Amino acid sequence: MLDWEDLKYFLAMAEHGSLSAAARKLNVSQPTLSRRLTALEENIGAELFARTRTGLEMTLLGEQMRHHARHMQDDVHAIERLVTGHDSSLSGSVMISCIEAVGAVWLVKNLKPFNQQYPGITVDVKVDNAVSDLLRREADIALRMFRPVQNDLVAKRTVTMNYGYYASKKYLASRGTPERLSELKDHNFILPHDEILTHTKTDPRKIYALSRSAAFRSNSMMALATAVKEGFGIGAYSCVMAAEEPDLVRLFDDLVVFSTDIWLVSHAELRRSARIRAMFDFLGDMLVANADTFSGRISVSAA
Repeated sequence: MLDWEDLKYFLAMAEHGSLSAAARKLNVSQPTLSRRLTALEENIGAELFARTRTGLEMTLLGEQMRHHARHMQDDVHAIERLVTGHDSSLSGSVMISCIEAVGAVWLVKNLKPFNQQYPGITVDVKVDNAVSDLLRREADIALRMFRPVQNDLVAKRTVTMNYGYYASKKYLASRGTPERLSELKDHNFILPHDEILTHTKTDPRKIYALSRSAAFRSNSMMALATAVKEGFGIGAYSCVMAAEEPDLVRLFDDLVVFSTDIWLVSHAELRRSARIRAMFDFLGDMLVANADTFSGRISVSAA
């Protein structure tokens, strides 16, 4: 008899192409994954992968098994959603997938009232800029920067998250405060990688055109934010994050460098679960109540 756990590991290796990538996805060690693969191949009496220098290449049998294993996984997730959706208890765990610009600090600070109201529910925050697959139960609820297209998902537009130009007080004390956008070319500039701006409403090229060169770049919003706070230069900074940083100064009044809508998303079946519905409603109300902070209408100096 085949063990579903072994098939789950096999499917992860088939979809990610290497032991290391599959191990990261499943949060297990490579030796564990290798042992499960060996056990599965010994059980069926055939190889599923050819080991090469570049990774794993599936055999014909492996290709055929992947098709069926994927259907099995989809059925397992459908059953899990069905069972979870009929759970009327306010206990258990709720996983929220969230971008780091919101989830790393702001969300954690604002979830305490939920924890006090529902002490039986474990809040699990998955900070990840990658898109969690809600159909495969990689999360119960997601805060996304775009509206999903899958029919099985329920999405609610909550707030618009604006970014302004900010600099630290110590940087401005040493380099001066620019009064016009054209003066940015004379300052150190902090730039995000292109993929960060994929879901924003502004053409990223407009941001790059303002600076002569970058003093700091990163694909991490938290790294970019830290660079602004540490005085590397001037950079776009989330208004909701800046509201907690009294040593930052917003430049050019209320100029919005770029913005993105925040969508609250869950699977339609999961929202029938009492604990997931409670969290979904709490997040929706909390985000809307803080709309001014996300848009930057509440300034840092007034905070």
